[in-house]
Amino acid sequence: MRPFPRVTAIVFLLTAVPSLLQFAYPALETNLRRDPALIADGQVWRLVTSSLVQDSGVAGTVGNLGFLLVLGWLTERTVGPGRWLLFFGGGVALGQVGGMVFDTVGAGSSIGLCGLAGGAAIAAWTGRDPLAAAVGTLYALLVAVATLDALWGYVAAAVLAGLLISQRARVPGWAYALVVLIVGVGLTIGADLHGPALLGGLAAGGVALRRRGPGSS
Repeated sequence: MRPFPRVTAIVFLLTAVPSLLQFAYPALETNLRRDPALIADGQVWRLVTSSLVQDSGVAGTVGNLGFLLVLGWLTERTVGPGRWLLFFGGGVALGQVGGMVFDTVGAGSSIGLCGLAGGAAIAAWTGRDPLAAAVGTLYALLVAVATLDALWGYVAAAVLAGLLISQRARVPGWAYALVVLIVGVGLTIGADLHGPALLGGLAAGGVALRRRGPGSS
């Protein structure tokens, strides 16, 4: 019997409650979001609270919460709660750095999810169950094509991710990390904070899983 994904459940509840309340109280998102000017003026708590609300409307909120449940559970099942927190935290930390450097006003749990995607990709590279990495790669690709706002991009991302998921037994473990790395670098060059968040997840995965062989816990 697999352990209950307690960290995923706790982070989901902490994120879902304010993310849903913001639709009844729109000022909530404004008061909690990342605003580099206000953060520089001393409101540093926004670096934390901006990950608890969403700036992407109903569809984006539902998508982020859904991926938080699915990707979060799969990642926690694969690497455990401690590494889960490291991956998520790595994504949030570098994502917020990117947000400050790129002067991006906004909010969302997407940077934490990017951290999970990067960490799960490294986990697959070290021989662990690649399902979390495949789902994480799908998320990374969807984040990338969202910048294009084109239907063909979503279709292409879904097809590629579908192949990675359905053929995961045949896909080399390093392939997930390579895709996430390419997307992360590309988004960083494009001044999108999700790029540093993906790279933060990869870095956290490298730190957490260094010198560990396939199948190790």
